[in-house]
Amino acid sequence: MPVSPQVRRLRGRSLAVSLAVAALLAATLAVGWQLAGGTAGPSELSGPWSWLPMLVFGAACAAAGLLWGRLERHAQLRQATQNQQALAELTEGWIWRTDAQHRVVGWRPPPGAPATAWTEQLPTGQLLHTHFEVADPRPSPGALLARLDAHAMIPALRVVRHGTPPTHWRLRALPQYDVRGQFAGYVGTIAPVDAEEQRRLDQSVLQRLWAELDMPVVILRPRGADASGPDWDVQGLSPDAARLLGPKGQQKDWQLVQQALPGDVQASLRKLPEGESRVAGDWKIDLLPLSCEGEALGRLLLLRPAQDPAAETAVSAADQDSFVYSVSHDLRAPLRVVDGFARILKEDYGRFLDRIGNDHLDRVLAAGARMNSMIDALLALSRLQSQPLARKPVDLSQLASYIVEDLRSQAPERQASITIEPGLVVHGDPTLLRIAMENLLGNAWKYSGQCEHTVIEFRCEQQAEHGRVFVVADQGAGFDMRFADRLFGVFQRLHSPKDFQGTGVGLASVRRILRRHGGDIWAESEVGKGARFYFTLG
Repeated sequence: MPVSPQVRRLRGRSLAVSLAVAALLAATLAVGWQLAGGTAGPSELSGPWSWLPMLVFGAACAAAGLLWGRLERHAQLRQATQNQQALAELTEGWIWRTDAQHRVVGWRPPPGAPATAWTEQLPTGQLLHTHFEVADPRPSPGALLARLDAHAMIPALRVVRHGTPPTHWRLRALPQYDVRGQFAGYVGTIAPVDAEEQRRLDQSVLQRLWAELDMPVVILRPRGADASGPDWDVQGLSPDAARLLGPKGQQKDWQLVQQALPGDVQASLRKLPEGESRVAGDWKIDLLPLSCEGEALGRLLLLRPAQDPAAETAVSAADQDSFVYSVSHDLRAPLRVVDGFARILKEDYGRFLDRIGNDHLDRVLAAGARMNSMIDALLALSRLQSQPLARKPVDLSQLASYIVEDLRSQAPERQASITIEPGLVVHGDPTLLRIAMENLLGNAWKYSGQCEHTVIEFRCEQQAEHGRVFVVADQGAGFDMRFADRLFGVFQRLHSPKDFQGTGVGLASVRRILRRHGGDIWAESEVGKGARFYFTLG
């Protein structure tokens, strides 16, 4: 075993002390010669002084050797103590010691244990076998005491600790003997096995279900210590995943393995955030994080066949018709009554009301009209969810030009500078994409209405995280980013209806359309400095 630097320094110090003692004794020998023989040399000593040099020399050697031995044993003892402390720090479980009568004299929790573990100690002096008994598989009273009385090694023993509820532990022990060979007690470890058995059960269940999965599933593990890094290795494949990936599924590098996936799935995976789902072609993709006790361990990729749009429409057609009928008739009927009687009151009795009374009636009529607009928007939003996608090439640049021409014709007096990047062609549903572009460009036009000069831009840019991203930017009113999470909610508005009219459904419709295309939308803005809406398409 390697010797620590402290022990090496101690040994060097002990050697130096031993040499110093030997030198001192040698000097004493020389002085003794001089005193015994005067000017004569040591070889001329005779009589009772003849043995003095040999005696002094032997005493010097014996004293130096004794000192060296004691210092060496001291260094070895310190080394053994350090080794014992290091092993105790590496032991996973409680460390305990007993005396020859099996009374507990030491009980130490494992490193990293919570503070409560240090206060939950066995009282010193109590018998170990009164707190634990052998479970084989049922508790066996007296069995632990019999094993302890045998003074033999206990390699691994499942025991039950008395308590409410009783807990299961795994106990190991080694007998200890004193210098006379007498039994001096046990030293051992004990660790709870409930969590370990739960992990074994979870692993067994996973292995049993793994072969029964009817979808491609891939387990990914980070290649390095950072679970958010770009490099991943394939840790496991379900049978369906192995069949889908073919020979490439035998490799470990995920960058190479995913090349066997369908092209639209590969493109969506590059832009899919962890923990979200997305539809890509014929597949629905789920990328789920794997973690344990707050530590990120990897990712789980699920690929499920997307439901056929025609079948989905057929299944939900009855529910959709029922919803549309309820909104169109059941909700509009009382609204028509309120609006009708308010108009009658305004026309027939308005002359008998003062200015405040007529203002109240105008507010009722305006609220009814706004409610009608919100119902229309809600119906349009529900139809977006059920309308099947008809994918084909769509020129977003040309579509944006048509929308801008309509906006200019509605307010020809406005001074506007609108820039549209040409040649932005995507693959999607033309009708739905037109609705999305009308909402985005219409919002940019509307929220720039209070500016002297309207500036709107539609362009495309490349981003490292999202790839190809489309941008609709303006220099209008903008909004506070603290409330950006409300921006795409239904009926959520960040501006007063007095400043800008609207129902609060437009951006919710845009997000639903883009997500049905496998993309997403987000925004950046600052109050008074315009807004930028970024969106992607799968």
